[in-house]
Amino acid sequence: MKNILGLLLLALAGNLVILGCSSSLCTSSGPKALPTSTPTTTPTPKYTATTTVTPTVTATVTTTATVSGIPYVYQTQWGAQGNAPGQFEFPYGIIADTNGNIFVLDRDNYRVQKFDSSGNFVTQWKSPQFSVMAGICADTSNNIYTVDDGSECVQKFDNSGNTLAQWGGGSTAFSAPRGIACDSSNNLYVVDTGNQNIQKFNCNGGLITSWSTQGPWDTVTSNPDGICTDQWGGVYTPDYNNNYVYKYSNTGTYQCKFGGPGTGPGKFGVLSCGCCVDKKGICFVTDFGNKRVSEFTTTGSYLCQWGNSGVGALGNIDYLTLSPSGNIYIVDTNTVKVFAP
Repeated sequence: MKNILGLLLLALAGNLVILGCSSSLCTSSGPKALPTSTPTTTPTPKYTATTTVTPTVTATVTTTATVSGIPYVYQTQWGAQGNAPGQFEFPYGIIADTNGNIFVLDRDNYRVQKFDSSGNFVTQWKSPQFSVMAGICADTSNNIYTVDDGSECVQKFDNSGNTLAQWGGGSTAFSAPRGIACDSSNNLYVVDTGNQNIQKFNCNGGLITSWSTQGPWDTVTSNPDGICTDQWGGVYTPDYNNNYVYKYSNTGTYQCKFGGPGTGPGKFGVLSCGCCVDKKGICFVTDFGNKRVSEFTTTGSYLCQWGNSGVGALGNIDYLTLSPSGNIYIVDTNTVKVFAP
C-alpha cells in the first residue's frame, strides 16, 4: 500500500511541474529567465517648439549705436545779396518738400522764395504778417508753414504761396516764437521762446498740447531757438543760451540733452537754430560759433563734424534742411550752400 501511495505522489508532482511551465519559458533543463525590461528612452525632437510672447509696444525707442557719421562734401551754392528773385537779405529759414523743392525765408525782404533742387528760382510770395520771419516747415502734402517772431503768428500756405490758414497773432498764444517743425503725422511744433515752452498743433491750428522747456535738468534759463523732429517721435530743440540740444518725446517727456559749450568734438561755440534728423537716425546741428555742422545719434552720441574748412567753408550759418535725395542745404550769409554725403 505504501508503494502505491508513493507512486501516486510522484505522478502528481510531475504534473504540477508540467502545468507550471510553458514551451516558451521552459527548457529541458528548467524554466527560462524572464526577459529583462529595457527602459524606454524618449527621443529628442528635431525641433523644439518655442512660445514667443510679443510685448505690447507703448513707446518706440530708436537705437543708433551702429550709425556712423558721414562728413558731407561741398557741392555748390547759389544766391547773393539783393532783392531780385534769387537774391537774399538775411535768409533765415530753409525747408525742402517731398519733391525736392527748396523754400527759403528771405527775412529782410519779407518773402518766401521757392527754388528747384538745383537752385533755379521758381516763385516767391509775401504776406502782411511777415515781419520778423523766424521759421519754416513743410508737411507731407507739401503745404508750407511759417512762424513770425514779430507778428507772433503761424501761417499755412499751399506750395505756390496761397494762404490756407493762420493762427496766433494779437493774442497770448505766442511770445517771440522762433521755430516751427512738422512730424510725419502732420502735427506742428512751435518753439515759443518768450514763454519758454513748445506748443503742439494739428495742421489746421488746433492746439494738442504744450510743455515747458524749463526743468530740473538745467539751472540755466531756457532759450530754445529752432526745432526739428525725427520719424520715431523725437522732438529736438537747440538752446542758444546754454549751447545744448534738448530732446523730448512728441508728448513732451524730456529724454536727454547733448552738446555743451566749447570748441572740441561734440561741443558748440554759439549754437545756431538749425537741426534735422535723417532716416538713418543721424541728427545734424549747425554751430554758428565754430562754423561747422556736427552729427550725433538720436541719443546724443557724437559722430563727426564738417564744413569749417576747405572749399565752401561755412560762415554765418543758421538753418539747414535735408532733401529727399539726401543732400543738405544750409543758409549761410546771403547764399544757400549744398553739401552731399
